[in-house]
Amino acid sequence: MRDLRIPILGLLLAVAPTFAEDVRALMLQARALQLRGGGEDPKAAVALYRQVLAQVPESAEVNLRLSESLEEAQDLEGAVAPARQAVALAPQNAEAVAHLALLQYQRAQKDATLAPEAAKELRIASLRLPQDPELWARLGEVSEQLKDSQGALRAWLRLGRLRPGFGPAWERALIHSRALQDYDGKREALLALNARNPEDRHLRLLEEMAREQIKSGYLAHAEESFLLLAKHLPQEAGLWENVSLIRLQTGRWAEALETLAKAEALKPSPTLTFHSARALMNLGRFGDAEQRLRGIVGQTIEPEWVADGAPMLYAESLLLQGKGKALLSFLQAKPPHPSTDGEAQVFRTQAFISLNDWKSGLEALKEGIAHYPKVPFFQQAGQLPPRYLDYAWFSRKETRAALEQLHLEGMAALWQEFQRWDKCLEALERSRKLSSVRRVDMLIMESQAYDQLDRHAESLAVMREAQALEPKNPLVQNNLGYLLLEQDRNLEEAAALIEASVQATPDNGNVVDSLGWAQFKLGRVVEAEATLRKAADLSPFSPEVRKHLGDVLEKQGKLTEAAEQWERAMAFVFPERTALEKRLGQLRIRIAKEQAKKLEAPAAPPETPGAKPDDEEDD
Repeated sequence: MRDLRIPILGLLLAVAPTFAEDVRALMLQARALQLRGGGEDPKAAVALYRQVLAQVPESAEVNLRLSESLEEAQDLEGAVAPARQAVALAPQNAEAVAHLALLQYQRAQKDATLAPEAAKELRIASLRLPQDPELWARLGEVSEQLKDSQGALRAWLRLGRLRPGFGPAWERALIHSRALQDYDGKREALLALNARNPEDRHLRLLEEMAREQIKSGYLAHAEESFLLLAKHLPQEAGLWENVSLIRLQTGRWAEALETLAKAEALKPSPTLTFHSARALMNLGRFGDAEQRLRGIVGQTIEPEWVADGAPMLYAESLLLQGKGKALLSFLQAKPPHPSTDGEAQVFRTQAFISLNDWKSGLEALKEGIAHYPKVPFFQQAGQLPPRYLDYAWFSRKETRAALEQLHLEGMAALWQEFQRWDKCLEALERSRKLSSVRRVDMLIMESQAYDQLDRHAESLAVMREAQALEPKNPLVQNNLGYLLLEQDRNLEEAAALIEASVQATPDNGNVVDSLGWAQFKLGRVVEAEATLRKAADLSPFSPEVRKHLGDVLEKQGKLTEAAEQWERAMAFVFPERTALEKRLGQLRIRIAKEQAKKLEAPAAPPETPGAKPDDEEDD
């Protein structure tokens, strides 16, 4: 055990020099006889310490050294009283507290009925000396002895953090976390066990956890797990593919291309080609995507969803490049397929319109309305005045304008899909010039495009148009309210709008989150906490909800719980993740400093019977 000495007999400084010298001499002789001091006669040390204690009975150090000597002499029972006296005389002395705790641990190993007392002392000591691995190890053992899995888990995790390479600590933590279904503990233990030279069973458990993380939506954690697996098994193409799928799902297209390339180099497949094309299109590289897809469209490939999806993605790449003729040729040769024929008919109609072949476009549109009335594009076309679908009108200005507007709105939706907000906005602005009629769904898309392009004033103005058209539309209310919140404008109006949206859609976690954030910005912090807790129940896998709830808790000084909520947010991938990670690190430092201050605070004076503690308030 470490030698954290307390000042040697400070009491002696105030007494006669000769007396002090005699006591010091006895202390040095006794220390030299202790096993801890390199000696071999702890019983003789006991006798000398007793002589000193008779002269300075209020010395915490003498009581501590006497207890140590009795322990070394195998007199555990006799060692307890002076150990307790040392702590009573110097309650802030970490060495005395740790000694008493370890002494009680030894006694509990011989008498199980003493385990609760040992656990209590070990918990106190571990708070006093949080960097002492022995205390956490003994606390873990005693907690297991008491069948306290929660306490054991905490202890083994702390020991593992202090000694990252000590596998047994992580093994014990893994056992308890799995028994308790404690996700955070299991994740930490498995990552540690797989950090260096993992066993096969640890790799299997890590892969199992990664798949569970995907099912739970914890994509950032799943990516971390699969990357660690790929580090140890770099020739496994499936691991790189799994990392790529997560990156695709979270919109990190360039990173996805990197790992897709690794997977393809190991084991090429149509699925990987399809995913690579998706990433390329989202990066605006439509020509490259077209080339990749050309190699798999029209072939008999597996799985079926790739066989169905690849031709439609190829058609989109042609349409977005303005290759209307090539698109029509491709669709003409494409075999019919019930699951994609409606979408193909939309592309055929748009291709004709893009080529200004109005008559063919009108024919394709009428065919689509007749055969695919539930496809949104044809659903919207079906609401046109009947005269616009009459061949006698097809060459008239109104008909052409209506067809072009349908095409432009369809193109805007495609550009939105690939987050090309400039192109999306350009299509919507051209569509606006063709008709004075406004649709709320297009206005919402336009507002989003302006917002993504940091043109916030215009985004807000467009949402005001949508509000004028449908003031009670819950989506309009929520989006407008949230825009006002983000721009710190008209907070009272924002809250009222979002509250109306909540009343219309009370089970929508995102809308409830907006309301909680509005309440927080208005200074209604307690109310905001209750609202955001409800949002977290409705949308437990939303990082934004967890972040907002953590912000509210931090504001109220509930720092530990705030850190827990931010930790949960970090399980996901979202735009503010890097900034939140930095804030979480700062919050952990703040929590640690506050805990240290509490430990350094002087012991409270004995309570007067009937008196209330200082921090207890009247009802």
